Amino acid sequence: MNHLKSVFLISICILAVSCGTRYTNDATILRAESLLNSKPDSTYHILSSISHPEKLSKADYAAWCLLYTHAQYKLYMDIKSDSIIRIAVDYYDRTKLCKQNGTAYYLFGCIQRAKKHRKEALIAFKKANQLLEKTQEIDLIGVIRFNIGDIYLEDEIFNQSLSNYKKALNCFIRSKNTKYQAYAYRQIADMSFRLRCPFDKVMYYSNIALKLSKQAGDTINYYSILAQQGEMLYDKDYLRSKECLLKVFRYFPALKANHATLLSYIYSKLHQPDSAKYYLNISIKEPVESKYKVVQYFLEAYVTRDGGDIRKAFNLYEKAYSIRNAFFKETVKNQLYQLDKQYDLTQKEKENATLKIDNRNKVIVITLFTIVFLIGLIVFITLHNRNKSNRIILDMENQRLHFEVEKKKTENEKKNEILLSKLQNKVENTLQFNRLKMGITSSDKLEAFLEEIKKQSMISDSEWKYYMEEINNIFDNKLSHLMNSYPQLTDKDLNVITLICLKLDISDCCNLLNMTKNALYHRRNIMKERMSINKDKDLEEWVWEYLISEFKDE
Repeated sequence: MNHLKSVFLISICILAVSCGTRYTNDATILRAESLLNSKPDSTYHILSSISHPEKLSKADYAAWCLLYTHAQYKLYMDIKSDSIIRIAVDYYDRTKLCKQNGTAYYLFGCIQRAKKHRKEALIAFKKANQLLEKTQEIDLIGVIRFNIGDIYLEDEIFNQSLSNYKKALNCFIRSKNTKYQAYAYRQIADMSFRLRCPFDKVMYYSNIALKLSKQAGDTINYYSILAQQGEMLYDKDYLRSKECLLKVFRYFPALKANHATLLSYIYSKLHQPDSAKYYLNISIKEPVESKYKVVQYFLEAYVTRDGGDIRKAFNLYEKAYSIRNAFFKETVKNQLYQLDKQYDLTQKEKENATLKIDNRNKVIVITLFTIVFLIGLIVFITLHNRNKSNRIILDMENQRLHFEVEKKKTENEKKNEILLSKLQNKVENTLQFNRLKMGITSSDKLEAFLEEIKKQSMISDSEWKYYMEEINNIFDNKLSHLMNSYPQLTDKDLNVITLICLKLDISDCCNLLNMTKNALYHRRNIMKERMSINKDKDLEEWVWEYLISEFKDE
């Protein structure tokens, strides 16, 4: 009797557990699910017809919440609350239904992303990816990876974004989903362009995306890729860029002004002034993005100056320079922001690696005591593991030192790029100033403006001090050591050495120092005498041997 009672109780427990973790047997909900991918509107209407779904069993209600939210998302409805999908998430979290649980987290992430809650969305997507990797939902895993890539793109962490787009592409290749492959290749091309990869590689990805979107019959994506190519090529290949932009010019009305600006620029470079004026007039009528506004003002000023209205051209040049300087400052700010973000991400990865090492060491200790207890070879195992621990610590220390060196090298390269970018902007301002000076008439106001532009084009003493301090930091205070070793060097001499460290050519150095080439060569010879350098020795070679000798082995 007791035996039968025990069997009965076990059966009841098994039945209760199985009922608590099932999906659904409701015929209406299952019929709605079968129509979800092909006719999401029908799924929505079927589920909406169920009165009081909250009175269903917990399993059926969770399935209803999951499919109802999924249908809303596929129909591009504005889901204002996440309360319904939370019911599905909470229920499936207590089950082993990985497909439904992962889908619930995916939809929860989509809703959070629509609300601009990127952190919550990213956590949800990563949880969904972890759950769905145990299933065969390859397409959905790819879509989740694509969304993660988009979030990293919004945060301007381009390396992580590119990595996730590539993982999404692998999923779409496995599922043979041509349409989704095209989107992945398009984003990979965009990320490669932002990360300044070789341009041939960028266009390789973009052309694959174009081909696949055409095969899939995805017109919107096809023309989006053409627009992307036109924008990437506009200052590299005028004819190919023109061909792309003309195809999409009328397809995207919202981007018409941007594309008209680029077409006007291209036609001006192709020496077709009538076409350039035509598209410039279209561009002026509608607002354009700030990065195109500079081009627009320069083109308008060019046309206006040719028409004889020097004063209006002057005002347009002034606006163009103002926007260009603001855009340059924002670009530098974004570069520093990306550097900080990447550093934060590296720190988190380092913390995770440390945690894994700690866990591994715990396992080693437990294993050590187990072996000691079972085998009894206390001395041998202790010595063996001590040597092993020392090797691990040594490896960790080497890794830490390598990480510090690489981090410092990367930071120095970033600083060097920013310094070069600032100096290059000075060079370009100087050249633009010279052209502007030749093309305008003299007056008190114009002379005042030219004097102000000249100040922006030449490097002040405080700026030289900033550049020398940055170079000194990059090369471990060797510039200070050089100044102490050769006190006869003047500030002008140190300016020349600073430009050599930045690898600027003679022409750019002359522009920044406001010197002729003959004067610069004469100064370099004087510098050799002051530092007791053989006249036949190349000054650049000597400076680099002196300043960066310790970096040669890296």
